[in-house]
Amino acid sequence: MNKRTYFSVIIYCLIILVSSCTNVPVSPEADSEIKILKVNNIKLQIGDTFTIKLPQNGSIGSSNCWINEEKCKSINEHRKWYLSSLKEKQGCEGCGGSDYWSFKAIKVGVDTIKIKNCPTGRKQKNCSSFQEDSIYYKEDPKYSPKFNRAIIVQVVH
Repeated sequence: MNKRTYFSVIIYCLIILVSSCTNVPVSPEADSEIKILKVNNIKLQIGDTFTIKLPQNGSIGSSNCWINEEKCKSINEHRKWYLSSLKEKQGCEGCGGSDYWSFKAIKVGVDTIKIKNCPTGRKQKNCSSFQEDSIYYKEDPKYSPKFNRAIIVQVVH
């Protein structure tokens, strides 16, 4: 075996070894650090986070959107990820899964997070098109002012 092939095999093995060392939970509920918020209000201190779980099925052309993100000043998005359902993993087309969305308290105040399932794929838009103050949102009354979930967040010292 020449030096170049030997070096390539070593690099490949190292990549496999490093990638196998990461600890990725099967679901956020399996990770003891992540607790899913079940209620629609929460009191936090600056730096605290919380996570919500929402049904998601991108095959129907929609996405969960935070429609008043620009108005919320005391919290921001910490992390967002998608996990397939067991049926989707087994090959079921259109079965969907769940969106997990973590938020972080950044400043003292009270905000209401409004989440809406918006027709992003069908309308070929992204979530910014459905913000409460967007022209699209104001012009199409069937998308305003309804939302699927509202969470009142109070951030204290």
